Amino acid sequence: MIFQGLEPIPGYRITRRLGQGGFGEVWSATSPKGDNVALKFIDSTGKQSTLIAQEIRMMRGIKDLRHPYFIRLHDICAAPPYIIIIMERADGSLKDLYNIYHQETGLHVPSDHLLELMEQAAEGLDYLASLKLTSFSWAQGNVQHCDVKPSNLLILNDTVKIADFGLCTTAKRVGGMEGFRGTPPYAAPELYFGLPTSRTDQYGLAVTYCELSIGPEALVSNLRFDSIAYPGSGVDFGKLREAELPVIGRAMSEHWTDRYPSCREFVAALKRAARGPRWAPRIRSGAAAPVQA
Repeated sequence: MIFQGLEPIPGYRITRRLGQGGFGEVWSATSPKGDNVALKFIDSTGKQSTLIAQEIRMMRGIKDLRHPYFIRLHDICAAPPYIIIIMERADGSLKDLYNIYHQETGLHVPSDHLLELMEQAAEGLDYLASLKLTSFSWAQGNVQHCDVKPSNLLILNDTVKIADFGLCTTAKRVGGMEGFRGTPPYAAPELYFGLPTSRTDQYGLAVTYCELSIGPEALVSNLRFDSIAYPGSGVDFGKLREAELPVIGRAMSEHWTDRYPSCREFVAALKRAARGPRWAPRIRSGAAAPVQA
């Protein structure tokens, strides 16, 4: 059990619980030097030892990476039955940011602010995809996060920090990913079959954009993970703005080769769509017709 005030790692004292996801709990703590850090506890109970070893290898592979849009990982420790990841503590996530905007204004994240954040996330994801890690036994390929969603995109001093790299893998792993589970509705079609591609993260980024710009009602909420059949798009395209529809449609194509070559090119297309003419209904001769506003 994890309790406030404990020191699961000598010198690291837990102060409060920050949240819980599908792969563990995150707690705020103070380091031996008095710095604020976050501790992520991953319960290894019931997990295959090979999967645990794979996760540790990936985390160690990216621990020494320094990128302005990655959450910094300080260390990885074992305190059975937990694997504990010591990392930089953020101010919150994009999910938290959306909730603040909605509670204080009744609106969604403003387009200008959201596109700025999406640009940062896209740059970080494209950098991740450019990596060629050598610490794996399977065929090397573009590294993909595989779990891009608002709660895994953190905010620290107005800067996006990509976090939760536990599902990272390469896009050329031989034989698929046994036991892999993504997060509907953010998971790209290929993840349902354990076959990530070099454009898998773009799909999750597109779903994230829809949720933050339109609201949770833009998502298809009844999707379930099924390794036998892909259940369909994670977004209700009928809720999208007309100018953004072709951009989101391409980024979320069921065929990954039809998506944009990179996350940054996807976000650039979103920005161009946002600068285009705005349309609004006006009444003419008793009927509503779209006219340029």
